[in-house]
Amino acid sequence: LELRNFLAYRECDPLDFSGLRTVCLTGDNGAGKSSLLDAMTWALWGQARARRDDELIAQHETEARVALTFSEGDQNFQVVSTRKLGRATGRGRPPGSSGTLDLLVQNEGGWRSLSEPRMSETQVKIERLLNLTYETFVNSAYLKQGRADEFTLRTPAERKGVLAEILS
Repeated sequence: LELRNFLAYRECDPLDFSGLRTVCLTGDNGAGKSSLLDAMTWALWGQARARRDDELIAQHETEARVALTFSEGDQNFQVVSTRKLGRATGRGRPPGSSGTLDLLVQNEGGWRSLSEPRMSETQVKIERLLNLTYETFVNSAYLKQGRADEFTLRTPAERKGVLAEILS
């Protein structure tokens, strides 16, 4: 996991989870544990705790970048998500912003792009590759801060749908 100007993480060394089956993030409140999980979910599904992606950019910075490298089957993939603030347009409006989402696969010569022309199309490709939607992830594997009851608040039909997706 590589982070640059993402929430409180400015320039930091990459986090290497290779060879780890289970990871426990511990630390004081405000230490950045949830931010690491937000970085992963933002890279993979474009979802984080923030109301808007612009809020994920570290204070006083104009661009954030998250790169998550992972294995699926016998192949290595990398998802790179960026967000960049534009210039203020005047008239009291906030500056515009833009983002990118890239999906790469590793081969003998390095990394090859699998990205589609539109971010939404690349997002669909990532979800197909993972065989996991954000909703299924947060209802089965990830307890969001203050939302441990996410699954139980679903209707019976929604819970059945989540379980069906998990169990294929």
